[in-house]
Amino acid sequence: MAYQALYRKWRPRTFDSVIGQEDITNTLKNAIKRGTISHAFLFAGPRGTGKTSCAKIFAKALNCTNLQDGEPCNECENCLAADKGAMADIMEIDAASNNGVDEIREIRDKVKYAPTQGKYKVYIIDEVHMLSMGAFNALLKTLEEPPEHVVFILATTELQKVPATIISRTQRYNFKRISQADLEKRMKYILDQENIKYDDKALAVIAEVADGGMRDALSILDQLLSYENDSVEYDAALEITGFAAKEKIEQILLAILNKDASQALALAQTELQNGASSKNILDELIDMATNALILLKAGGENKSNFLSQDFVEQIKDIPEQRYFNLIASANTALNDLRYTNQQQIPLEVFLVESTNQEVVPNAAATPATSPVVEKQAADGQELQAEVTALKKQVVELTEKVAKLGKTQNVNSDRIFHLDTEISNVGKMSQPSEEVAKPKNHKKKVRNDQHADEQNRKQVYHVLENATKKDLQAIKDVWPDLQSVLAVSQRALLDVLEPVAASPDQVVMKCKYALWFEKASSDDDLLDILTDQIAKFTKHEYQIVLVPDKDWFTVRKEFLQSHRDELLKRQKQSGIEESGAEEPVQENNDEVVQKAKDLFGDAVNIKD
Repeated sequence: MAYQALYRKWRPRTFDSVIGQEDITNTLKNAIKRGTISHAFLFAGPRGTGKTSCAKIFAKALNCTNLQDGEPCNECENCLAADKGAMADIMEIDAASNNGVDEIREIRDKVKYAPTQGKYKVYIIDEVHMLSMGAFNALLKTLEEPPEHVVFILATTELQKVPATIISRTQRYNFKRISQADLEKRMKYILDQENIKYDDKALAVIAEVADGGMRDALSILDQLLSYENDSVEYDAALEITGFAAKEKIEQILLAILNKDASQALALAQTELQNGASSKNILDELIDMATNALILLKAGGENKSNFLSQDFVEQIKDIPEQRYFNLIASANTALNDLRYTNQQQIPLEVFLVESTNQEVVPNAAATPATSPVVEKQAADGQELQAEVTALKKQVVELTEKVAKLGKTQNVNSDRIFHLDTEISNVGKMSQPSEEVAKPKNHKKKVRNDQHADEQNRKQVYHVLENATKKDLQAIKDVWPDLQSVLAVSQRALLDVLEPVAASPDQVVMKCKYALWFEKASSDDDLLDILTDQIAKFTKHEYQIVLVPDKDWFTVRKEFLQSHRDELLKRQKQSGIEESGAEEPVQENNDEVVQKAKDLFGDAVNIKD
């Protein structure tokens, strides 16, 4: 006989053998015993929690000729036929592949016929949310008032996709995820019946990976039996599932709590090389940190969640805030995993960040003479002194730039230094009292719905000196920035686009107004972007930001004003003669050529 997968071989045949859904199975048994059978049922819940199994057992019990306290006997002719899938009165339909109106109309036409073998005709429609809206509408009337001998059982993993008109016509049963203890208990029972040796720790790993699904647990167990030659071993379970050994997770957690970044990184790298995934390592760290926090906070003595004998002793003096910060950082790293193909980077960033986190003690709980408080106060004073010195340097540099602009007879209002200090935009030539109010200026720039006159001047300064060569140089290195920016900073490259560049500045348009505000206020991020562009292009460019919705307006106005300026110069030079159309055409050609130099071949010429 061909091999049969464990989840098929050990599919429950009675309500009592269904794991983790006692409330639902008891309700269904009582309905059968009392004869209060509804015409339609809706089983909803995660995959592998027993929806289809309960539907089959319920259909078999409805047609069983020898019921045993609401349970099918599994011995009569109808039960045996139902177990083999050969009973004509029990029809299973996969809505994923039979989701059209025609299939539902066929059901609607056949429900009027009486059952041929049992008492009820039972239609089990699996993954019912896959039906089309037309198919749902075709089912509505029949589902609401079917013949007395017909029962519908609908099963779905995505209840939110089922129309409310369908839900209101059924009795809904919500299947819950099966607990890890119940999963382990069921796997032990099956392995005992199969006479297979197993390691309890291996079953715990499988139950954790299954995430509440019995079918997933048995599928992993089946795979492990094939891998390990009819035995279930802990090391093999770790290798198959991609989980890290629990004792290794304890060591990583201790290294984090002890602020030993090198040790934490080394241990994590070893587990990654052994087959563990970054996601599983983060999940295990969150689980263990949560258990440690609960144990210390509740003051319990249950140490079953930890393997090392002295683990609790080593962590008992750690402030609880460290656990809160660690769990929050790990969740952030898990979220970052969705946006990168280099899965180890968010994990490594998390390990370094969590080992460097400082806990600010509660002033009410910590004496003023505490060494921790004194050290942090000293560090705070030192940091404040550094900030003050940096502010002084910024002011001095600002004054130097203003003086330099006056010396070279350059309008300082045309210079835009978002990458150094956005608060100084357009303020270099104004009194120091106004410069001392950067917040008001920021608010004014961000709240303006259109590019104001100041912003136009800043962009014009770039466009008047823009070259196609500089723009192409920045576009060539744009993909290279992806490999050097942090995960959280790469999103900026998706919303920024270099559109014009001069030998010393580059205009970048920002797709969304919200990101324009965020980028404009994040000096550190713009500093990093400026440095990396300089590193790859071997040339320094200052960044000018402009919202996407304003860029085309500013560009159009610049081209128009540039054209007018050329015409004015033509008149002043006395070139214009009786054949005025020819010089105008020549100047128009010059405008077109200037536009192409600025914006590349994307310029379309229209009369």
